[in-house]
Parts: sequence; C-alpha cells; structure tokens
Amino acid sequence: MLKKISWFTVIVVAMFVTMLLVSGCGSKEAAPTGDPDAGDSPGTPVPTISGDRFETETVSMIVADGWDVMDINGGLQAYKGISKAVEVWVRGSGLADDAGKKSMENFANNYDGTAVEELQMFGLTFYSTTYEFSGMKQTKYGSVKDGQQIEITLAGEDHLEDEEIMGMFYSIELK
Repeated sequence: MLKKISWFTVIVVAMFVTMLLVSGCGSKEAAPTGDPDAGDSPGTPVPTISGDRFETETVSMIVADGWDVMDINGGLQAYKGISKAVEVWVRGSGLADDAGKKSMENFANNYDGTAVEELQMFGLTFYSTTYEFSGMKQTKYGSVKDGQQIEITLAGEDHLEDEEIMGMFYSIELK
C-alpha cells in the first residue's frame, strides 16, 4: 500500500515547516542547497510543495496535491493528466557500476536525446539526457546503486522549471 506515513516522518515534516515559517521563508522556494554530495539538489532553489509522501519498498516521494499516483514495478509514478509526470524506480540486480552511464548513452542515442551529462544527486553519480517523446519534453536520470538500476523521469512542458515537478523530484528518497 502506498499511503504509509510513519509518525517520525510527520514529526520531521512538521519541524521543517515550522523552521521555514519561523525563518520568515513564506515563499514556495527555499534557499539553494549547493551541496550535491550530500544528496541535495545541484545548487538550485528547491520548491516547497504541499502533498503526501508515498512509499514503496524501493523509493519514497512526496506527491503534490492534485496529482494522481500509481504503484509501478520497483517504484511509483505521479502524474497530472496526460501532460506532466514524475516517475522513479529501482530494478534489477548484479549490474556493474557503469551500467547507469551506458544505459543513458544508449537511451540518448535511441531517442535523439541531448549529450549525456554527469551529476551528483541523492548521494550518487547520475547521468541524464533530455529528449522529446510523443510530443512531450522529458528528462531521464539513471544510476546504479548496489547493483540495481535507478531511473527517474520528469515529463512535461518546461518540466525543469515546474515547481510541483521539481518539488517532487527533490523529495525523492531511495531506500
């Protein structure tokens, strides 16, 4: 079941919200984190979103209010109509550490994606490409952790500037 939230999570979120309110940060953007090695965003403002945290055996993510969510093999997908989506999953076993990069390079070649970029996030090295599929702009991130493939896909027009999409993206926790 997806909607399991521990009391600890509720308390931590309440403390975080209280800190934001006390610090006078009433806007939807928090200050830049700038510490990608700590698993934070790569120096960009992190939007604060309102929603519920959904858990699977492999991943956890806050899904913004007004979005639908479904359990998928190894993860979950949040979507808003047919125009926006955030998908994250962890699958497989026994993969080499460089499988994430090779997979993303093959994907970029097959879908006419941008040159593959390397970045640090969630405490791991990820590789990404941006492409268009079925008329929808998307960015895919791939990595390998403990022999398992991790993929995160963000989809929608201007998805890298969309506060809800980016808020969900930065709320992802890999287990």
